[in-house]
Amino acid sequence: MLQAMAIRGTTQRERAYELLRWSLMLQQLPAGQRIRETEWAERLNVNRTALREACGRLCAEGLIADGPKRGYFVARSSSEELEDALEVRLLLEAGAIERICRLGLNKPRNLQPLQRACDELEWLLRNGYRTEVAESDRRFHETLVVLAANARLVRLYRCVPPGSWSAIGRGQGCETAGRMMLREHRDILTAIQRGRAAEAQGLLRDHVASPGGTCKNGVGVA
Repeated sequence: MLQAMAIRGTTQRERAYELLRWSLMLQQLPAGQRIRETEWAERLNVNRTALREACGRLCAEGLIADGPKRGYFVARSSSEELEDALEVRLLLEAGAIERICRLGLNKPRNLQPLQRACDELEWLLRNGYRTEVAESDRRFHETLVVLAANARLVRLYRCVPPGSWSAIGRGQGCETAGRMMLREHRDILTAIQRGRAAEAQGLLRDHVASPGGTCKNGVGVA
């Protein structure tokens, strides 16, 4: 898992939080599923105290919910709630773009993480790692928000429900969709590099509204 590699060396509490959150963002856990403490502590290679603290944090952020009895469950969201969440996600990402350009944070050195995210996605597609494409895509969008250098903005963004993202399918058509997604990422990055905030925001909205086309099985990527 790419995310596991990225957070190597952190505390057990942080590792549990980041890995469990990433599994939720990638929609690897169905809504309503119970997060069994013993199972997940073993899966994430952390102690149960660290897992409980991570779950408490994720619950406060609205990504999981505590049930009527002791324990946590993957949160459910209505279609209306997911539409609202998508709108919030777009507003936060567009705000990040405006801030990056306005404050001159779009220098080549500052934008290297976004460039690396694009290069990583290109490598995955070239080498046939289709199942990792969705994870790489989310890394691009989260990196965009982090580069705005506003801690409150990042905290808000991390609370956006995973259902505001489209999942990636596994059909052959996903390779074409993934390459379209890569091109859209690079177009957004180029506009930011040139300081064209409005153009980058428009490209972002188009990208999220019709993210990289649709896979053969009808599941899009965002």
